[in-house]
Amino acid sequence: IMKKLFLLTLMSSSLFLSAELWKDYEPSEQQIQLTVVDVQSNYLDYYLVNLNKTWVRAMEVQKDLGQIVDYGVYTSDGASSPNVWLTITYADMASMAPSKEKEDAVNAEMKKRYGDNDEEMEKISKGYEEIRKMVDNQRINQVIFK
Repeated sequence: IMKKLFLLTLMSSSLFLSAELWKDYEPSEQQIQLTVVDVQSNYLDYYLVNLNKTWVRAMEVQKDLGQIVDYGVYTSDGASSPNVWLTITYADMASMAPSKEKEDAVNAEMKKRYGDNDEEMEKISKGYEEIRKMVDNQRINQVIFK
């Protein structure tokens, strides 16, 4: 019985060692920027409402302009820290590159949709620093198994 168990273990471990990038799996072209945030628990609703006025608006504009594929805001009732995750999905690595043209297009569309409220947005953004801590920022991508 020990001999059979050893052979079974050896066979199953060799299966895992033979997996190869591009043959057995590959990273998706889409890139996801993941930002992990720790918001003071008694300010979570306040943070989310104001995030909708700032970051979400900017993400909607970038999505409509074709600069990003999607975005997401995630929270956890069970997590005390961190408790907010923000994602931005880009079509590929090249789409992540900033440019003056992209920024100008976003700023023009933001002004067109929401008016000139730079002072209010700056006040909201500065208020974030008092209630949140940026925990991590990663570029991740999905693994596609073949």
